[in-house]
Amino acid sequence: MAQLNQVYNLGPEYNQRLLQSFLPSFPLEVRHYCSQWIEDQDWFGAELNPNHPSCDTFASRLVNLLVEQIQLQSEQIKTNSEHYPFAVALQRFAETTKREFVSRPMDLVRVIQNHLMNEKLLLERANNPQLQDQTMQTQDEDAMQKIQQSFDSLKSELQEQNNNVDELQQFQEVCNIQIQHYHQKKNQWDKFMQVVNQQPDLLVQHPDYEGKQRQLKAEYQSLCSQILSQQNRIRTTRLDISAKQHSVLEKMDVVEKVVEKELANWRGKQKQKSIGILVDDNLDQIQQWCEQLASLLWICRQTIIKVDGIRKGMSLTALKEGEQTKDFHPMLLDLVNELLQKLIKSTFVVIEQPPQVLKTQTKFAASVRLLIGGKLNFHMQSPKVNATIINEKQAALLSQEPQDMRMRAQRSGDILNNVMAMEYHTGTHMFAANFRNMQLKKINRPVKTSRNESHAVTEEKFSVLFQTSFTIDTDKRLDVFTFSLPVVVIVHGNQEPDAAATILWDNAFALLDCKPFVVTEQVKWGQLAEYLNQDFLAKMMKDKSRDQSRGRGLSADEKLYLAEKLYGGDVYTQDVAKINELTVTWNKFNKDNLRGKDFTFWQWYYSASKLLKEDKLLKQMWNSRWLMGFIGKEKAQSILQNKPRGSFLARFSESKQGGITIAWIQEVEGQLRVYHLAAWTAADFKQRSLADRIRDLPNLWFLCQDMNMEPVPKDQALQTFYTITETRVKQEPGADGYVISDLKCHLPDRFDQLHIDDPRSPQSTHSYAEPPSPAFSISSNSQPPNSVFSEAGAFDEVGSVLGNPLMDNMDMGDIVGEMPFSPPTDFSIDDIDMNLFDMSHATYQESVSSFDPESTN
Repeated sequence: MAQLNQVYNLGPEYNQRLLQSFLPSFPLEVRHYCSQWIEDQDWFGAELNPNHPSCDTFASRLVNLLVEQIQLQSEQIKTNSEHYPFAVALQRFAETTKREFVSRPMDLVRVIQNHLMNEKLLLERANNPQLQDQTMQTQDEDAMQKIQQSFDSLKSELQEQNNNVDELQQFQEVCNIQIQHYHQKKNQWDKFMQVVNQQPDLLVQHPDYEGKQRQLKAEYQSLCSQILSQQNRIRTTRLDISAKQHSVLEKMDVVEKVVEKELANWRGKQKQKSIGILVDDNLDQIQQWCEQLASLLWICRQTIIKVDGIRKGMSLTALKEGEQTKDFHPMLLDLVNELLQKLIKSTFVVIEQPPQVLKTQTKFAASVRLLIGGKLNFHMQSPKVNATIINEKQAALLSQEPQDMRMRAQRSGDILNNVMAMEYHTGTHMFAANFRNMQLKKINRPVKTSRNESHAVTEEKFSVLFQTSFTIDTDKRLDVFTFSLPVVVIVHGNQEPDAAATILWDNAFALLDCKPFVVTEQVKWGQLAEYLNQDFLAKMMKDKSRDQSRGRGLSADEKLYLAEKLYGGDVYTQDVAKINELTVTWNKFNKDNLRGKDFTFWQWYYSASKLLKEDKLLKQMWNSRWLMGFIGKEKAQSILQNKPRGSFLARFSESKQGGITIAWIQEVEGQLRVYHLAAWTAADFKQRSLADRIRDLPNLWFLCQDMNMEPVPKDQALQTFYTITETRVKQEPGADGYVISDLKCHLPDRFDQLHIDDPRSPQSTHSYAEPPSPAFSISSNSQPPNSVFSEAGAFDEVGSVLGNPLMDNMDMGDIVGEMPFSPPTDFSIDDIDMNLFDMSHATYQESVSSFDPESTN
């Protein structure tokens, strides 16, 4: 419950935002009573990635466990009368969850993921005000309030119009009754006059007929006058309602444009999110607005139809309406239909993007959603969504001619399992189609029409096109479609780095409202550096929860080093502000090789970030700041020259992609200098981790974390990263009789003569023909071989060794033999009792044959 308690403690303003983020499918009661269990689950693990083959299985397990946990909490709290209502609510939700989500577990998982990310975002904003300017935050909140106020105002106006229409309907009904009386009187008058005309002497013979004639005429004329007056009133009221309806539609048009702008911003956030930028996913809020707008438009449409029916029901032929009045209602109906169709088209969105680097013959997932939910009952039609892949040119033409059916029929490849029915989930109000097993069978690349088209296949952009249709009023079919973010299709893994460069450049610098997928060819270095920082930070996070406190991005010095890598060493002499204004072209970013190298800037950067991302221990070392990483060879030498002998640092190789090299200072053959190991790559670290390799080398003792900080003993810094194996303590062969071997790094023999400085006693320097091997350094506070320490210190060292559970199978001779000590000046290797070091396993020595102190690593 730690995270939820932190949010609770943020104050009323953040608590209000927390309450607004809850949905019926994931209410506050569940989050509160099951908080500890919820926070203990890995909601962002790789298994819950939609492209993972066991995604649905893991999601189903989580949902079933959640239901059990809810039921358990309900049983525990229902004995308390104060909590009994919440226990009932929990039990009902458990039943709803089993009914709604057991067959669709990923829908609920996605809701919980979004909510947990919103909580983390609230904490980030509260603890790091730099993440968002307070003024902009206030403006966003004001904008949201204004949108909701607009909806409230529109609801009030429509309600008033509906009341007026009801009154108008009553007037019309009364008028129709009067018209019926009018026709009765008129028939009586006509019959009377027919008799009088046939018998002219009738009025003379019957004087009362003349009075009756006058009475009928007066009644007829009076009724006619009343009807005309009432119809004029109805007509005036109807025209007044129509004018108000037109005003409401104009206001709805304005609100719809605001909502469309919010949707465009959300699409931009999808691109930023793919880079790793922390964004506030407000899609649920946008859906609430879209649902309200759809309801209001539909109510307004029904009102217009009703008023037009009243107009057509006017049956007195004496009233003749002008041409403008006759055309007014059809015009309103066309306007409301246009707004409704535009809303439906704009709210059909991709909520789960397909992989932007898409490999053929590989399963992938995607989801689309209609943000008006079930407001127009489209889910009763069971629409199906069709997914196809189109190239950049086809996407551009379709965006220009959205009604061209020939454009929609085009495709640039074949996708398996590309048809999926949309389903409506009452718990989440989601009306969506979830594709889980799509596969790009083949791709048809566009034919180059000229020699000027020199772009590589990894620069060709495609998009997944999703199409469906809905029926309005049983006779009007509305076709809708939406594009995915740009996709680069590859057929081999070695194309991935260049494809990733194309995607990052597009996501970072493409304009939102431009033709797909046009992007600028040059940007400022300051912009690119920030996006690289976000990309690197996202890769260094421990999970996908976007908790920035868990990852380490690029510092200002590291960005400066990247600029030096891109432009050359002369940038160090310039002001940072001027460096940020330097221009970076696409060619310089990932087409032109770096000076003297056979790879581009992006390929070098990408290989370094990928190395850390895919190696868990290296990522942890980076986040713990034990890897300096992005510094050059000269900078590493300048740092180490002022450090004690035996000091070292780890950095990325400048000449080998995806390599890490070690720089250390040592005196060899009477000369003190900085040396550089040949770079290790991912293949090397699969055999033996970087931390274990550092432990193997007795030349490396003090790890440099920063040029301004004192170096730290390597065992103190890296102990948690060492791989503790049985071979370090096991003295006997295994149960099967085989002797266990171990892999260990080794430097050439000329580096065996060590002169190690202890930062705690820099004047004390000793030489050893053969120093104690770090393979025996078990203590968390191991010291260099020349360390001078007191008897009390030695006792503490023994205690720390004895306290180690790995020592259970070792005797005291072994323990004493492995303690650091200060030998006398006449110390000889022959004085050591080798029985103390009797090992029952063979050690394989890995020779660093490619060592070169002048290497450009």
